[in-house]
Amino acid sequence: MSKILIRMVSHALGDTIASLPYIEKFGQVNSDSELYVSINNNFINLFESVYPTLKFIKKDCDIVFDKILPLEYNFNTSVQYGYAKQLGFIDGPYLRPKVTIPNMERPIKSKYITIGTHSTSQLKYWNSPSGRKSQLESPNWNELCGMLRKKGYTPVVLEQHETFGVVPYWNGIPSKANKKFGQSLLETMNYIQHSEFYIGLSSGISWVAHAMGKPVVMISNFTEDWNEFDLSLSDYKRITNKTVCHGCWNMVKKEHSFDPNNWYWCPRHENTEREFECHKSITPEMVFDQIKDWLD
Repeated sequence: MSKILIRMVSHALGDTIASLPYIEKFGQVNSDSELYVSINNNFINLFESVYPTLKFIKKDCDIVFDKILPLEYNFNTSVQYGYAKQLGFIDGPYLRPKVTIPNMERPIKSKYITIGTHSTSQLKYWNSPSGRKSQLESPNWNELCGMLRKKGYTPVVLEQHETFGVVPYWNGIPSKANKKFGQSLLETMNYIQHSEFYIGLSSGISWVAHAMGKPVVMISNFTEDWNEFDLSLSDYKRITNKTVCHGCWNMVKKEHSFDPNNWYWCPRHENTEREFECHKSITPEMVFDQIKDWLD
């Protein structure tokens, strides 16, 4: 029996979650081979029990493989389709990813909503229309958290750091939210599991919440609508504003290149008045209007 290794080039959590349903499908189609998977070793425990037919390997693995298939991120398609296409799947339904859901006690007795505010690039943040200095105060998130509290829900921010970024953009978290810092990924997942739903950015934790089967509200205008989850899902809301510049992420390699070392990467408007207008143009009222039917 031949041995095939599928190697994730990206070590990002969201990319890993998105790819695994199609890696599993590839194994089903190629059932006459042994299928091994190489991902970020820190995430293996999230997937072993829900993808039992896949053999996740450690970095020091000494197995000799007959074929090695590297999976690379594709900016110009949806996240999932980019990986599915590399595995030979051109058509077919959206496959919802899976993760192992922690079996832990409810951390908060009252009704609450989990929130993720930080990201890996300033472009991805819900940037303030008031400019760089106000980012530390998280005015957009604060206003939204106030709205949630008036509806009887406690907003809970789940982050590793209270502040994050690169000067002069230094991003804080909303003072009107309860704050949980430095918890493990499993503890973060437990908070999400018992919450009403999750509000976040285009991020790995949004993919985690989605894979757990929790409703997700995603604030993302730098990617196109089709980039992340299936838009027909009833437990997914996407907040965008198409009246301003948007979707630059999905034009990488077609229109411009991505510089991962540039925290301020804004390929069309960096250092202009229109810098990060994609998210500055999204108001708390726009988000609240989309989610109020989940609150009533």
